[in-house]
Amino acid sequence: MVQKKSIYGVLVAGLLALCLLGAGCTSQPAEQQNVTATPTPAEEYVFNETNNNETVTLPVGSEITISLDENPTTGYSWNVTSSAGLSYVNDTYIAPETGLMGAGGVHVWEYLAAETGAAEFSAIYMQPWLNTTGNETTFSMAFTIE
Repeated sequence: MVQKKSIYGVLVAGLLALCLLGAGCTSQPAEQQNVTATPTPAEEYVFNETNNNETVTLPVGSEITISLDENPTTGYSWNVTSSAGLSYVNDTYIAPETGLMGAGGVHVWEYLAAETGAAEFSAIYMQPWLNTTGNETTFSMAFTIE
C-alpha cells in the first residue's frame, strides 16, 4: 500500500510539474500597440556670403538659415525678397561683441523649405532712401525643393 501511495504521489507530482511548465510556456495575448512613425528630423542648411549665386537642392521641410554681414550704423541694410516655396520664420540682427562704435554685425534670416519646386532668396545691400544704381552689393540663392 505504501508503494501505491508513492506511485500516486510521483504521478501527482509529475502532473503538477507538467501543469506548471505548461502554464509558464503559454503566452499572453499581445497588447495592441499604436505604432506611429517617428518623423525624420528636418535638415538644417546654413548659408552666407560664400554661397552667393549658388543653386542648392534640398528636401521639403528643411530649415534654411542665411547669414549676411550688415552695418546698420552706416544706414545700410539688406532689402530682402523671397519667393513662394520659402516660408519666412524669423530674422534677427546680431550686434558685434566689440565695444567699438560703428562696428558691423550679422543679419540672420530663417526660412522653411515649405513646398516642392523652385524658390529664390535675393537681397540688395543699400541705404533704403537712395535710388538703386546697379552698383550695390547683392546676394542671391536659388533652391530646388524636392
